[in-house]
Amino acid sequence: MLVKDRSKSLRIKKLEVFQRRLIQNHPKLLTIADELGGRLAGHHGEQSNDYFLKPFLSKGYTVLHDLRLAAHDSFFQIDTLLISTRYILILEVKYITGTLHFDHLNQVIRVRDDGSEEAFQNPIYQVKRQRSHLTDWLSRNRVPNLPIHSFVVMSNPRTIIKSLPSHKEVLQYVTHSPYLQERIQVFDKMYSVEKLTKKEITKLSKLLVRQHTPDNPDLLKRYQIEEKDIIKVVYCTKCFYMPVVRKYGAWFCSKCSLKYVSLHLPTLEDYALLYGTSISNKEACDFLQISSRHVATRIFSSMNLPYTGSGKGRRYHLQLPT
Repeated sequence: MLVKDRSKSLRIKKLEVFQRRLIQNHPKLLTIADELGGRLAGHHGEQSNDYFLKPFLSKGYTVLHDLRLAAHDSFFQIDTLLISTRYILILEVKYITGTLHFDHLNQVIRVRDDGSEEAFQNPIYQVKRQRSHLTDWLSRNRVPNLPIHSFVVMSNPRTIIKSLPSHKEVLQYVTHSPYLQERIQVFDKMYSVEKLTKKEITKLSKLLVRQHTPDNPDLLKRYQIEEKDIIKVVYCTKCFYMPVVRKYGAWFCSKCSLKYVSLHLPTLEDYALLYGTSISNKEACDFLQISSRHVATRIFSSMNLPYTGSGKGRRYHLQLPT
């Protein structure tokens, strides 16, 4: 059963807003494009790995994607968590091109097709830390003790994995997506005693979802982007043309020649990703580029948004896109 689906992270969505709304030739555009490209590749790799988990959804397994849980004064993230009545499995999915060398220094060297090299954090130690954090989290939440295992899953079928013969942990922890089903079946044969009932698994999965805390980084601060660098207009979601203008209660795209009633919604989502979920009437007029505060008030009323304050001090509360 799939309890928590996979979606784009807030970080990816924020990077997409920057790519869409930063002024032309902004010095940070290339850096942002590089980070966005890498994170989208990772996201697509995770999605492709989900295909190999489909057989387990109907076999009594509970699956949760993209978990971020508290670990004392920090957080730990899990790409995919499989829960059975007998054990738990952590999957850390990597989409990496080239050849990966796991050497005796406990580091990973990626060799690209052009021969260039890059050092990576050893993902085996990453999944070991995740296992330790999850063990502690389960203990703190009084979940019955049960075996926890983990895999580093290479979702790119063309990734070549090399290691020293003495580095047996690579064989133990690292696999490609197509072989994941066989590796999980080994655990099915290994564990026959049920540690959790289905009712306890349902309770645990709800607790995991409830305590999940999405990562919401301040990328404006990280990339030192000023407000003057942001293009503030409503854009067309079909052709991405800017600006779309409002006439007679609707939005008109001069490029598509189409009329939209609710085109302000994705633009207000952009605002929430950039500046936070609290917005005033004046801020809405500025970001949507509309001259009438009465139009902004009607837009907010049509959205049935919660608000605090009154008069010029009223602030409406948007929701971050899920």
